Amino acid sequence: MQAAERAPARPLSVTLAAVNSQYVHAALAPWCLKAGVEKYARLPHGVRVAEGTVNEPQEQLLARLTEGAPDLLGLSCYIWNIRAVGELLPKLRDKLPGCAIVLGGPEVSFRAADALAAFPEADYLIAGEGERPLALLADALGGLGGLLDIPGLCYRQGNQTIVSEPHAEDAVPPAPISPDALRPLRGRIAYLETSRGCPYACAFCLSGRAGRTRFLPLPQAFEAIQALANAGAGTVKFVDRTFNADRARAAAILGFIREEYGRGVPEGVAFHFEIAGDLIDRALLDIVEDSPAGLFQFEIGLQSMNPETLLRIRRNTDMARLKENIRALTATGKAHVHLDLIAGLPGEGLCGFAAGVDEAVSLAPHTLQLGFLKLLHGSAMREEPENYPCRFDPLAPYEVLETPWLGPGDIQALKRAERGLDKAYNAGRFQGTLRFLFSQGVSPFAFFETLGRDIPAPAAGQSGLPLEKLTRLVHDAATRALPHETPRLRDLLLLDRLASTPTTVMPACLKTPDARFHMAKRALDRRFPREPGRLRAIGFLYATPGAELAYCDYGRKNPVTGLYEVRTLRMEELGM
Repeated sequence: MQAAERAPARPLSVTLAAVNSQYVHAALAPWCLKAGVEKYARLPHGVRVAEGTVNEPQEQLLARLTEGAPDLLGLSCYIWNIRAVGELLPKLRDKLPGCAIVLGGPEVSFRAADALAAFPEADYLIAGEGERPLALLADALGGLGGLLDIPGLCYRQGNQTIVSEPHAEDAVPPAPISPDALRPLRGRIAYLETSRGCPYACAFCLSGRAGRTRFLPLPQAFEAIQALANAGAGTVKFVDRTFNADRARAAAILGFIREEYGRGVPEGVAFHFEIAGDLIDRALLDIVEDSPAGLFQFEIGLQSMNPETLLRIRRNTDMARLKENIRALTATGKAHVHLDLIAGLPGEGLCGFAAGVDEAVSLAPHTLQLGFLKLLHGSAMREEPENYPCRFDPLAPYEVLETPWLGPGDIQALKRAERGLDKAYNAGRFQGTLRFLFSQGVSPFAFFETLGRDIPAPAAGQSGLPLEKLTRLVHDAATRALPHETPRLRDLLLLDRLASTPTTVMPACLKTPDARFHMAKRALDRRFPREPGRLRAIGFLYATPGAELAYCDYGRKNPVTGLYEVRTLRMEELGM
């Protein structure tokens, strides 16, 4: 009797889904996976990318993901979308009963058995890098090849769960740039990966577990940079874990962008990089100084200003060089500088962290993010509780709740400081006022924490804090901190308001009736005519040496500070 003939292999219909946190973020992972299927698969699978957000109506997202009834559906999982993915899975299974559902991404790669148990609707899980494994899985499900030789593949087999180690490819992954990937980027943040892996092994992070550092050849990196910049993205954000780990290569990429700006790279596009502050060198600073303002944005993870805490989390940092380099970078005035601190790290209590905030503010970053430790699956801080004791939320994003050095009350104080910092400092609306406050010895952390007490914690569905109310809260907190400087603080807040907000209406707390207003406005228009159609706002100053009137003609903002130019003069300059 002859054996039954094996069914012929057939290509699959594949949908790769990205559930983003916001529409403005254009997903990178599904396009990388699509490029992997096209490079490594032997069957000509049809691959479609479907994007959505965690904030849109679920039925709307569900319809997009199930369109065309794919044979294989891949979902990338992160701490910020895993709850949404978990809610979607039963509905996806109901609508796609014959579809193979595959999970992947950092949120499931290091807890494969638990994730498969938690999400029974998923058939497979790919741990680690997915380009090659997904291609081989699609082939196997299409009848070409088996499951056993697929790296990183995890699945159920009877009563057993087959778990593989997270996969890291030796070769450089295929570039995800294609016409389909470029088409939806207009007006969004585009992501670009020119290296994979990280030379560091920080205890709170997963990047060091992504295999050895591999670099995209520079010609391919340059081609991708131009393609993304010309696709209409407002910002191209490099997701290289430590962009300047290879300083010569970093300088080559920055130099290419600077040279091509206005030619192969259109004007108005900004480029964002995550860098190690202590690795900043003269070559990088020279390129930044010779570049258009706002072309480059740099994010630097301080994590802590405490050297002992940094050693505990396995992060080697030359603190003296770090601070010197950051000051040199901000002093160029050409690049937006973003610093990160993490609350809840081992060995750091409230007072120590507060001192770190004050020191970080003294480096004059444009943005300072006060984040809270998250115990990620796969990180040493989660896998070694004996070395890193703490209590954390069991639900994503696994935020720290208490440590031996931070009690619940301390965490709440930090939350208040975070609110005050975000609203007063990171919003960029009170730059001159805050500079003056801190130059007079006011502790930045104490000020932000005090302000945060007056700012209500955000609630679901609640609109943001009105600017007039925020201005009043900052005014009140500042005058409490320096009561003898109340008139000067009022002037500084007025100047900040003029510089940051194109409007002629001043907040009530800054208004001072002055009979000279209309006369001064007419005299100003005669002496310094404004351009047709240009909005002009004016205000009187009462405690600013050498100035009695301030005005702003709202034209182009400074691309680094986000502020408009404000001019001041004395009344005699107007003939008054």
